[in-house]
Amino acid sequence: MENQDSSLKNLKTRTLSTTFLLSLVIGLLACSSNQNNFVPYVKVDQYISLVNYNNLLIPGNSMTFPGVGYAGVIVICVSDQNYYAYDACCPLEGTTTSIVETNPGKTGIIQSSNPIAICKVCGSQYILYNGGYPVKGPSTRNLKQYAVTVLDNRIWIHN
Repeated sequence: MENQDSSLKNLKTRTLSTTFLLSLVIGLLACSSNQNNFVPYVKVDQYISLVNYNNLLIPGNSMTFPGVGYAGVIVICVSDQNYYAYDACCPLEGTTTSIVETNPGKTGIIQSSNPIAICKVCGSQYILYNGGYPVKGPSTRNLKQYAVTVLDNRIWIHN
C-alpha cells in the first residue's frame, strides 16, 4: 500500500513538473520581444545624401524610398542629427503590396511632413517617432526598424 502511494505521488510530481516546464516554454516563446517576425529579412545597406534630400534636415519631415528593404524604407528626421528608418511593409499583412504610406496615393520617392504612416490594406496607423508603434487599427506590432548612422552629409540605413 505504501509503495502504491509513493508511486502515485511520484507520478503526480512528474506530471506537475512536465506541465510546468511545458507552460514555461510556451510562455517564453509567446512573449518574444521580436516585433519584426512578420516582415521578412532583407539586407539593407543604403546611403542617402542629405544634400540631395535636404528636406530630411527638417525635424518632422520624412521620405519614403521604394526599392530599399522589403517594401521600401521610410526615413524620418526626429531632430538635428537624429533619424529613424522603418520598412514600409505593414507587419500585420507582411507582403510587399501592404505598404504603409505617409502621403497616400503618391509614388516614387515621397516626401511628407506627416508623422503617421497608414497601411493601405488594413488601415493600421503607425507613429514614426520612437519605434513605429501602432496607434490605430488591427495591428499590434511595430514597424520593422533599421539602424541609422549619420555620416557628415549622409545617413546610412542598415541592418
